[in-house]
Formats: sequence, structure tokens, C-alpha cells
Amino acid sequence: MRTTFSGIAIALRALQAQQTSLDVTGHNVANANTPGFSRQRAVHKASQPYPMPMLAGGVSGGQYGTGVQVSQIMRMRDLFVETRLRQENPQLGYWETMEQGLSQVELFFNEPSETGIASALDQLWDSLQDLSHSAESESVRRVVVQRAQVLVEAVRSSREQLHQLRADLNNSVQVRVNEINILASQIADLNNQISKVTASGSSPNDLLDQRDVLLEQLSRIADIEVTDDHANMVIVTLDGVGLVQRSTAYLLETRRVQRPDLGYDKYEIYWQSTGSPATIKSGELGATLALRDDKVQYYIDALDNWTRDFAYAFNKRHKQGYDLNGKPGQDFFVFSGPIDSVSFAAADIRIDKAIMDNPDKIAASLEKPEPGKPYTAIANGDNAVRLAALRHEFLKDTDILGGQPGDERPPLSEQFISIISGLGVDAEEAVKMAENRDVLVTHLLNLREATSGVSLDEEMANMIKFQHAYNAAARLMTAVDEALDVIINRLGVVGR
Repeated sequence: MRTTFSGIAIALRALQAQQTSLDVTGHNVANANTPGFSRQRAVHKASQPYPMPMLAGGVSGGQYGTGVQVSQIMRMRDLFVETRLRQENPQLGYWETMEQGLSQVELFFNEPSETGIASALDQLWDSLQDLSHSAESESVRRVVVQRAQVLVEAVRSSREQLHQLRADLNNSVQVRVNEINILASQIADLNNQISKVTASGSSPNDLLDQRDVLLEQLSRIADIEVTDDHANMVIVTLDGVGLVQRSTAYLLETRRVQRPDLGYDKYEIYWQSTGSPATIKSGELGATLALRDDKVQYYIDALDNWTRDFAYAFNKRHKQGYDLNGKPGQDFFVFSGPIDSVSFAAADIRIDKAIMDNPDKIAASLEKPEPGKPYTAIANGDNAVRLAALRHEFLKDTDILGGQPGDERPPLSEQFISIISGLGVDAEEAVKMAENRDVLVTHLLNLREATSGVSLDEEMANMIKFQHAYNAAARLMTAVDEALDVIINRLGVVGR
């Protein structure tokens, strides 16, 4: 049979359960604005009834209830949404980083504008057209030199800015790798703490929240896969290789690799433990590598190749003419070495010093002076016309560096516009993909917030509910106490 004091025990359990629920509610309210915090809920269940079923137990009208107890403090989390977020975060980080990088490339080219390469090129063509009409004019010749110098400075400036962006991206690789190592070490440390709490039979909700925040940050940097084990620990893999194994983190490192063909020392990523290369194709780090090695490098090479082709075609025609003194033309644009061997043409191009100092050396004429006769072709601007025609003429094999018979290329202006058009397409793709991924991730975040977020209105309602239940349990305790007082102190006393 039940004990005399069972009512006290039931009331006590009720007080303890409602007090725990109030504490959990208070914890939720306190962390309503804590990033990554998941709403918690105290799960109530009926405590063990009396008597327990026994083989030799007597038949009774039923088991007596013994009250309530908190079976667990549950963390409200949707594992499906969390998994989807970790899958989409690398894509969002990739395209946002790609968008930022390509927007800087667009800024460096600054097209279309009045200060970009295309505008400077058009002004050079216009000045050559003017020269064709006034080949003897010193002022017109100086304008040609000035316009050519503006073009050279625009090309060199764009090349230098692209080179600096590539260097910044290269340094960012090292920074991102350090971030991965720090996050991996923190996750491994939290794994160790979580396993100890789990082994004691408790649920380490706040530690799990902290680990989920770190996993979310890590998933933005690189594409990771997360697997839970029986001890509430996680295994994190990167490109199929273990980054975090329970309480151990296997870190990455960067090594400086000399690339004289590219003009800089490149950071490559390896695993510290094995020395094997690490392949990262997604996330912010994946986009940083793609920008450095593919996109930015492509536009550097494209600008170098265009500059080399432009200088070769221009010089080729310039050397076919004669200057004001009747002497054959020379290279108008020069480099530190032969044009067919220079590696970084856009960074090295300049106007020949003799032409800079004396614009009379511009070979605007096609007429060759006759021996023994004074040079009378100063007003002939036929070669200036041929130079200006490079704006619209398709390049034949003779105007192409290493050209073979039958080779043909679009006009120089169109070639440059093609580079800018390709950049615009790449940048627009990055913008659209970043917007699409942002919409999807925002939707997933809203779904997570619906499950894990703290609603102050809901918590206030719970607070009132648990407070009333606590008051009722206290009143029950008082009622049982009064009944016991009658039994203990007043039973058998009445009538004496």
C-alpha cells in the first residue's frame, strides 16, 4: 500500500518539475539574442508508478501514480534543415566570394568609362586619324604621343591592380587555411567535452549549440561533410579526408611554391600529417583559389596577350613608314626584351624614348625619299591612315605575332571588347548565383528559426503556465501538510 507521506512526495516532485521548467524558460529568455542558440524545452513525464508489476504481486484496483519528473531538457533542432544548411553554405560562400572578386576585376578595367583602356585606345585611333591629315604638324604629333602614353598608363595600371588582387587572394588562402585549422581544433575540443557530458547521462545542449555554430562557420569556408557518432561526437571530412575525428583535429598547412612563369610565389594547401595536397573546390576558400588560379589569372593573361598583339601589329605597320626626316620607322611600343619572349607584356609596355623625346620620329608617311633629292613627303599621312585602320581592320597573318599564312583575327578594339564582355558575363553569373543561393539559405535559416528560435511571447506564456502549476503544487503541499497535521497532532484528541 501507499505510504502516508506519498502526497508530500508527489507535491515535491511537482514543485521540482515546475521549477526546472521555469529555469529552462528563463534560460531561453536570457539567450533570445544569442547567435546559434537553440530553444530548449523541459520534457515532463509521469514518474514511476506504485506498486511495480511483480510476479507474485497482489491484485489491486490499479497502480498509484507518484507524480511527475523531467525526463530530459530537449534542444529544439531540425537535423534535416541543419544538414541542408551545411550543404548550401559552401555554395553561398563560393559565389559571394566570386562575386566580390570579379567586381574588383571590373573596377580595375573600369569599362565602359572615359578613363578606361577602350576609351584611351579610341582616342589614340582618333589622334592618328588627325595625323593623317596634318602629318607635318608638331602639335598633332605630340597629341599622338600623349594619347599613346595615356593608353600605356591605363594598360599598366590595370595590370598592376590585377597583379595586386592576385597577391591579395594568395595571402587570403593562408588566412582561410588558418581559420579552418582554428575551427577544426575548437570542434575537436568541444567533441571531447560533449562526450564526457553525454557519458554522464546529461544532454550538453549549450555545447552542442556552440559546436553547430562552428560547423556552420566552417561550412562557409569549405565544403565539409559531418557525421554524428553514438557519443554525440562528430566526424568532419574535407574532400573525403578526415579533418576532425572525434577529439582529434588533422590540420592543414600552406607551402610557398615559386612560380617564376606567373611572377609570384603561390601558396599551395597540404595536409600536415601526410604532406598530401588538399583539394578544396567549394566555399569561400574554393572561390579564393578559383579566382587566384583561374579567373584573375585568365584576365591577366588576356591583357598580356592583347597588349603583345596590339604592340606587334602597331609596330609592324609603323616600321613600314618614314618619319619627318625620311628615315624608316622604328618600334613605337617597346618592352624590356624581344616582344615574342616578354612574359608580362601589359606590365612592361612603354613608348620608345626616342619617340617620346622627338615626335618627328613618328613614321606617318609611306613615301620613301629618293636618293639625292630632298625629302618632300612630310605632308604624306598614308601610314598614319594604315595605323588608324587597325581600329576596324581584321588582322592578317603579317600583323599577327607568329602568324601563319591564312591566319586572321578580329580588330584589336574588338578583341579588347571581347575580353570585357567575357568579364561581364562572368560577373553577372556570379551575381545571379549568389542571389539564388542567398534566397535558398535565407529560406533554410527561416525554417531553422521557426524550430530553434526563441519567441518571447511563447516563453512568457510558458512562464505563466509553469508559475501557476508551481503555485498549485505548493497549494497541494499545504493541503497534504494540513491533513498530516490532523493525523499526527489531533487524531484521538477530540472529546477528551
